[in-house]
Amino acid sequence: MARFKKLLILLAAAITGSGIPVFSKIVLQTLNPEEMMTIRLFVAWLVFLPWVWKSLPKKFSDWLAISLVTLPAVINMVLFANGVQFTSATMAQLIYAFSPIVAAVIVVIIGQEKLTRGKISGIAIGFFGMMILLVPSINLQTANTLIGNLKGNGLLLIGMICWTIYTIASKPLNNRFAAQIISFNLLVNGFLANFILGGFRIFSPEKLGQIPLSTWGWIVYLSVVCSIGFFSLYQLSIKLTSAVTTSIMHYLTPVFTFILAAGLLRESLNWFIVLGGGLTIAGAYLTTTAKKA
Repeated sequence: MARFKKLLILLAAAITGSGIPVFSKIVLQTLNPEEMMTIRLFVAWLVFLPWVWKSLPKKFSDWLAISLVTLPAVINMVLFANGVQFTSATMAQLIYAFSPIVAAVIVVIIGQEKLTRGKISGIAIGFFGMMILLVPSINLQTANTLIGNLKGNGLLLIGMICWTIYTIASKPLNNRFAAQIISFNLLVNGFLANFILGGFRIFSPEKLGQIPLSTWGWIVYLSVVCSIGFFSLYQLSIKLTSAVTTSIMHYLTPVFTFILAAGLLRESLNWFIVLGGGLTIAGAYLTTTAKKA
């Protein structure tokens, strides 16, 4: 039963995270990346603050320790928001699909965990399912459009590595701090980074007044569900499972993104999505239910 609970948490994280590319695409029609990230994370930590206020670390050394772990994730936020402008969404998904493989290699090298046949099989099946999900996009795009350029892909590659390092480094940190505290720290530091990099312009009365009411709705959704919900569930999954198991989420998120896109952006579903989605979920199941070495 506990193993199914872990799988459900991983699925919930994938579902809450799946809205990020869909709803960000809508908000980016009005705001630039730094402005979008600044207002999104500002609303997120402001809403989250009353829930974690009493549990926040009292010592500066504790806050600094958490900040050092979340720093790679903050770097990833900045790099992804800028890099995705110079490449395709398909290429971005492909690059982040290597996160579980990178995580597996790193944890074995540093001795954080041992990989069983079940986990290795889950990673392989999930990756294969991810590749099937990308087939329609590959067929419908020219090579240049699909691949993007070196700048965009380079930024995303570095971002993916940073996010993977954050995932791995979070495991020991979860023994000292609650998942929501680590997530809150990430929201605050992500806000500060994007604010400094130009997002501060969003707080001008003129800029705020130009945001349509419907866009505010998507911003709130991105803040509450895709930020508070996603980051908290992601950290909870790390706490209950492992860095490698949690990184499998990168295989699952596109499945739910395609479903959201079909409902909101009227993008079509096909058998590639059904087959690929089934394999990614099967891979997640094998990974989360695999016995420890």
